[in-house]
Amino acid sequence: MEPRIWVLVVFVAAFALILSEKIHRTIAAWFGVVCMLFLGLTMGVFNLCETVALGPDGKYQSSIFHHLGFDSAATYGEICHHSLESLMLGWIHFDVIGLLLGMMIFAALLEISGFFEYVSVKAAKMSGGDPWKLVVYLGTFTTLISLVIDNVTAIIIIAPVTLRICQKLEINPIPPLLAEAILSDTGGVASMVGDPPNVMIASATKGTEIGELFGFNGFLLRLGILTFFAWVATLAYLRYYYREWRESKPAHVEAILEEDEWDCIEHPMLMKTTLWILGATVVMFSLTEFLHLHVEIHALALAGAGIALIAARPEDHEMRHGLMHSVSEKVEWHALLFFAGLFMLVGAMGNVGYLQMLAEWIFDTFGSDPVMLAVAIIWVSAISSAIVDNIPFTAAMIPVIVFVGAKSAEEGNPIDLAPLFWALAMGAGFGGNATPIGSSANVMTVSISERGPNPITTKEWMRVGFPVMMITCIVATIFMIVFHGTLYSA
Repeated sequence: MEPRIWVLVVFVAAFALILSEKIHRTIAAWFGVVCMLFLGLTMGVFNLCETVALGPDGKYQSSIFHHLGFDSAATYGEICHHSLESLMLGWIHFDVIGLLLGMMIFAALLEISGFFEYVSVKAAKMSGGDPWKLVVYLGTFTTLISLVIDNVTAIIIIAPVTLRICQKLEINPIPPLLAEAILSDTGGVASMVGDPPNVMIASATKGTEIGELFGFNGFLLRLGILTFFAWVATLAYLRYYYREWRESKPAHVEAILEEDEWDCIEHPMLMKTTLWILGATVVMFSLTEFLHLHVEIHALALAGAGIALIAARPEDHEMRHGLMHSVSEKVEWHALLFFAGLFMLVGAMGNVGYLQMLAEWIFDTFGSDPVMLAVAIIWVSAISSAIVDNIPFTAAMIPVIVFVGAKSAEEGNPIDLAPLFWALAMGAGFGGNATPIGSSANVMTVSISERGPNPITTKEWMRVGFPVMMITCIVATIFMIVFHGTLYSA
């Protein structure tokens, strides 16, 4: 058997274990990573050298910029890792890990302050104990904040609140948790910072001929209306699917309506300080584009979290000394390790050439028609993101799109890459709804649901998420066909 076939076997086996839920998904992912390491050490299946572009300043830059028209990349070169271990660590997108970690720290501080408890009582009182109103309020709130912060952070903030509300009302928390994750995935498509894949696409195209299209305003303009229609269709399906749950009668409604939400805040100064710093961090996410600041979003998130930790001064002296321990306990470390494992599994597939094979298949099958090529990327991205988390898949798919563009140029019929990147944003965002590992927000939702008595299973998720994926991708396909030569083109 060809050595690289074993890479595919390990990849499929690892994801089968993840989806089976026989063992924890983090353990399954890292089992696959260890197997990949073993294959590399015993069979030498991985190439330790990577092709890069060498800029005029003598520094190595990613070769994808050359294909996209990045004029500072002058010549090609190779950079070789001294060990297999350093190569595999290089496959991890630490910028994404850093963004998630920074926002998790913000969420931990808010939870310690009692902010989530306050929101849970407030939302329960606004809904009057009506389960469907609760879904609409929380789902809409999650979608709106997903426009200004990434949807993973939105889930980190709102899912614990939801779990507490449902525990207070003694209702099944799965429907509102699922609704929040799916609506945040859907809403996040409209914003550059709303979904980690969008951050990666914007970063990959920055400084290129088409880079101006993929700014903060560009995403809102080109994907905002599409997302609105997809969001309405998603909410309509959720209302239909959970029609029996909507009729459930929560217990203790009267007692909750009589509660004073302000009594839930244990550390008012900590809450106010953290919210102010979080707000400033989110504003900086947007200002980096307008002010042309050379600061990445993950650096801002970690810097903001660091400032929040320094500024945190709980009134309780004992609590102040144990604050770092409390924050560390609330960070979802296993989720971060899971993402790191996924990055390495996908990186292994790219290193041995499977992603290039995928690019060639897409180009050979659909390359003759630019519109159908964009539609194909929507569906390939959606289906693949349902199997692989959409963050590592997007990281893998960006060079695939660039390869398609390079091959079309070689054949004398260059393709506009802008619609293909918009198609990737649509497919990765909407396709991530299908399974609990389809997006980082989904992974976090499942992780938080495990704190309660009713954790979300893969089977339950797919009953809701897969139809939503089909509905939203159909809407995206219609928009791409209608607006390919106008709204989505350079």
